Amino acid sequence: MKLIVKTFGGIEPLLAKELEQLGATSIDVQRRLVNCEGDRETLYKLCYRSRFAVRVMISLKEFPAANENDIYKNVRTIAWHELLKENSTFCVDHVTYSQVMNDSAYVAQKVKEAVIDEMMEATGSQPYENPGDPDYMINVHVTDERVSVSLDATGTPLDRRGYRPDGIDAATNEVLAAALVELSGWQPSQALIDPMCGAGTICIEAAMKARNIPAAFYRKYSFCFENFKDFDAELWKKVKEEADGMRNTVRLSIVGSDIDTDATDIAKTSTLEMRLTTDVRINRRSVREQTRMTQEGVVITCPPTDPEQTRRGLPDFYKEATYYLSHNFPDHDVWIYSTDADAMDAIPFDAERELEVRDGFFNLYPF
Repeated sequence: MKLIVKTFGGIEPLLAKELEQLGATSIDVQRRLVNCEGDRETLYKLCYRSRFAVRVMISLKEFPAANENDIYKNVRTIAWHELLKENSTFCVDHVTYSQVMNDSAYVAQKVKEAVIDEMMEATGSQPYENPGDPDYMINVHVTDERVSVSLDATGTPLDRRGYRPDGIDAATNEVLAAALVELSGWQPSQALIDPMCGAGTICIEAAMKARNIPAAFYRKYSFCFENFKDFDAELWKKVKEEADGMRNTVRLSIVGSDIDTDATDIAKTSTLEMRLTTDVRINRRSVREQTRMTQEGVVITCPPTDPEQTRRGLPDFYKEATYYLSHNFPDHDVWIYSTDADAMDAIPFDAERELEVRDGFFNLYPF
C-alpha cells in the first residue's frame, strides 16, 4: 500500500531514514511529508515506533477533477465497504487550494455523499458523520484540479505521546524535541543538559531514544487502523511485543532545569510515571545558576518566545542567557532552537551550524 507520512519542515530527512529502518520502500521525500510503500506490518510499526512522524495515512486514490461532481464520481468508485465497518462513524478532513473549487465545505459534502452512497449500495448500512470522535478519518486534498483521497491510520496525532497528564500541552512539541535531539548528534554516553526545559520534553525524548522505548509506548489513544475492516489483531500484538522487547537499560546523565515551578512539576511527574527518574533529573533553577556536570557534553534548549515569560525583551534575554551558557558550559556543544529570528540575531556569538526546523532556527554554538 502507498503511505503518506506527515511531519514538520526540516525533519523530512530524519523521517525518511527512519521509514527505511522500519521497512518502508519507494521512499520519496516531499515538503513536510514523505511518501513510501509498505505492507500492513510496516504500517503498524510506523504508528507505534516512529519518533519523527506526526500522522500516517493510506493513499486510496488520486485523480483530476474539474468540479465537485467529478470528485463525487471518483470517490464513489472507491470500495468503502471493504475498508469501513457497517454502522460506523466517519469525518472528512479537507484541504483545498483551488481557484476552480474554492468552496472546501462543498467539496467535503460531496465526499461525504459519495462515501454514504457507496456503503448504502454495497451493504445497506449507512455510516454516520461524527467530527468529534469518528471511527474513521478521510482526508481530501485538492490542489488546482488534482485531488487525492486518503484514509487516516493514526487518529490522534503521533506527537501526542501520552506521557503527560491530559490537557497539558508543552511548549516544545514531542516530535520536534525528538528531532532536535537527533540533529544535535547527542549520544547516550554524553551528558545532556536542557537549562530551560519547561515540561522536560527534550530530556524525556532523549531518554526514550537512548532506552529504545517505542514512541507510542505510553499512548492513551487507540489508532484509527484498529477500526479498519482488515485490522489484524495478532499482527498488531506481535509488532508491539517485538518493539517493547527491544527496550534496554543504559546509564544516562540527563538534567533539565527551569525557573517555572509548574513546568518542572509536570516534568517530574512525567519522569516519575515513566520510571525515568534515575535517567532524567529535573531541577528548579535559573539559567544563570546552571553548572556543568561533566567536562564535556551537549546542551539542547528552547528559550522562551513569549516576552512575558522573560520580564524583558526577548533579544536582551537571549543575549544574557547565552552569556551564562558560554561561561557555565565551556567545551560543550550548545544547541539553541527558537522561532523568534530577532531574538536569535541578538545572540552575541557566531553559530557554527544553522538549521531551519519547523518554522524556527536550530543553531550550534561551540563554547
